[in-house]
Amino acid sequence: MKRALWLLALAVPALSAPIIVPAVAQSACMEPAVPTMPDGKTAARAEIIAAAGAAKEFMSKSDEFQGCLNAEYEAAVNAMKAEAAKDKSKAVDATKLNSDREAKITANQKKKEDVGKAYGATAAAYKAANAK
Repeated sequence: MKRALWLLALAVPALSAPIIVPAVAQSACMEPAVPTMPDGKTAARAEIIAAAGAAKEFMSKSDEFQGCLNAEYEAAVNAMKAEAAKDKSKAVDATKLNSDREAKITANQKKKEDVGKAYGATAAAYKAANAK
């Protein structure tokens, strides 16, 4: 609950503020922290279940993060187009914005894959250690 309020406190001013020059604007999108996985060989069942929940939450929050980056990019491009429509001397070049967005999404996607693999290894180790 506290995190949601904190995110709301950041999002409302960011959304109501005028768009700053895109090249120097800071992203309001928050990348989620990567969860740590317990040692499947020694972890209790409850720890494995909690790890599964943490992995699922990370995946969901990562999808939200990537969606936020895409929405920010679209808003910045639309703002640049509107500015260019007013001032014909300004060109719309979102190449850097797009490459920054793509780099963040690619890095986050890699983390999602790593978390999935880590949880899979943890669950497999737990299953092997607790086979009956």
